[in-house]
Amino acid sequence: MRWRPRPFVLLFALGFAIGGLAAEAPRLEPLSGSPPFPADNPPTEAKIRLGEELFFDSILSGGRRRNCGTCHKRELHFMDGLSRGWGLDESELSRKTPGLLNVGWQRSMFFDGRVKTLEEQVSKPLENHREMSLDPAEAVERIRRDPFYVRSFGQAFPGEEITFDLVAKAIASFERTLVSYDSDLDRHLLGDEAALSASAKRGMALFTGKAECIRCHNGPMLTDHDFHYTGVAERDGHGQAGTKYKTQSLRDALRRYSYMHNGRMMNIRQVIEHYDRGGSAPESMQPEIRPLGLSEGEKDDLVAFLSSLNGRVHRLTEGFPKGPEAVAEGAPGAVVTDSGDSGESGAAVDDPSYLNR
Repeated sequence: MRWRPRPFVLLFALGFAIGGLAAEAPRLEPLSGSPPFPADNPPTEAKIRLGEELFFDSILSGGRRRNCGTCHKRELHFMDGLSRGWGLDESELSRKTPGLLNVGWQRSMFFDGRVKTLEEQVSKPLENHREMSLDPAEAVERIRRDPFYVRSFGQAFPGEEITFDLVAKAIASFERTLVSYDSDLDRHLLGDEAALSASAKRGMALFTGKAECIRCHNGPMLTDHDFHYTGVAERDGHGQAGTKYKTQSLRDALRRYSYMHNGRMMNIRQVIEHYDRGGSAPESMQPEIRPLGLSEGEKDDLVAFLSSLNGRVHRLTEGFPKGPEAVAEGAPGAVVTDSGDSGESGAAVDDPSYLNR
């Protein structure tokens, strides 16, 4: 007797096949526009100006010795130029200082993703005694005693009492204006064949193929926003082997001063060597990468491709909604400014117009 598949079996098989086909392979995509924002915190010019003032004001630190800009310097693309962060107690921190360009598109904050939004993130450095070391409640009291800030909060948040929630909303609104795109890769993806050199194009083929970088570094932000263990050695007494960390965006990768969550690697070539050998995990650990067997020429091509990820845009300056009519899809009509480009890892760049306050 011949077996005949029942209709529900055929439907199950068909559905499984269609579902498999529907899963898209990761791909490279251009980045443009402006980051999304929470429905309860639409950007306005007054709010952004206030957030910028607070970001660079030492009123938010214990002893008034530092501000957000101490570790996120304008002239260093909102990084600190160090391999790892430097603490309020004049000692090195365990992790590197993350850059802020494109932070508005991140789906979680910090290398461990402990908070999900920029608004949630703002209080954390204040609460850390080695970073800003100031109770947020004390920060609010200081601000309420300052005539400039009383006036500025009244303009940014009419009719609302000054609270740390509003402080966080203002700073987050400013941080969402710090973007980087219009890179050579963006131009290539939008149809400019001359935007990438021959070496960079070979590097892109490796990135999306043999080197398997695209598995985790994909989409407009060149990150899957997920958490992985890639066999990066932890520093003694800091971190547990096998810990998964957030995939870092590769945009502006060659403008950084160190790499990995703990600043373990000082240049992009060391990063490529790490992935080529399959990581440096202890024998008892299995990283989510494997040896690649890249030639020296292929590594050069990968560096050329990664050089194409430096953006030309660094500040959204105009075009934000003026008030509560703003919608959460994003801010239209952003005006952007060319920053200049050094093309060197850790090298200073020409002072762009956005640095002028």
